[in-house]
Amino acid sequence: MFVGASAAISDTTLVFTDEQHLDLRQYAVTAIAGYAWPSRISIRGALGVLAGGSLEGEGRTFDLGAGIVGSIGVARQWARAPWFLTGSAGLGASRASSRETLPTGMHGARVSLTAIDARAGITAGRTFGPVSPYLLARVFGGPVFWTWDGGSITGTDTHHFQLGAGASLVLGARATLLVDLSALGERAASIGLAVNL
Repeated sequence: MFVGASAAISDTTLVFTDEQHLDLRQYAVTAIAGYAWPSRISIRGALGVLAGGSLEGEGRTFDLGAGIVGSIGVARQWARAPWFLTGSAGLGASRASSRETLPTGMHGARVSLTAIDARAGITAGRTFGPVSPYLLARVFGGPVFWTWDGGSITGTDTHHFQLGAGASLVLGARATLLVDLSALGERAASIGLAVNL
């Protein structure tokens, strides 16, 4: 069994029902717990908080309040030392409040922003002692539910993929530090620490 924590920032563009395009930025901090079998199959769950962010576009700005985020996932690693390949799949959801910052400096009413997300990905890399750099590719999709000028609208990401790189660093006998960066598609960066119990 392993436990850990991570902090992440993500940037993406959403397109909604009536072709509204808004740039979404979110910050999240999560706690993680999981289990890995000797067969290199692992499961994990994550639960945390959205620590703010923003939606900007169509000449308007919306601030995101604190919210909740959670996910479950499964992964399988194949290794032929020193090379490795990992496939993963997961399902996540988040919910936060949003309110518009008006030109007068006042704020509009709070409305919820809810997203459901299914993902699959693959990482490939090589181990150099305690360090394992890798390349990553992920695809994802799912609806986003929001309220625009009093009406319910549904949206999704304009890009349904991530391309990037990362690295893990073994710290002592039980801890691993992980840094993950996605530069193309949905842009994201995260840092996490996992400890084997």
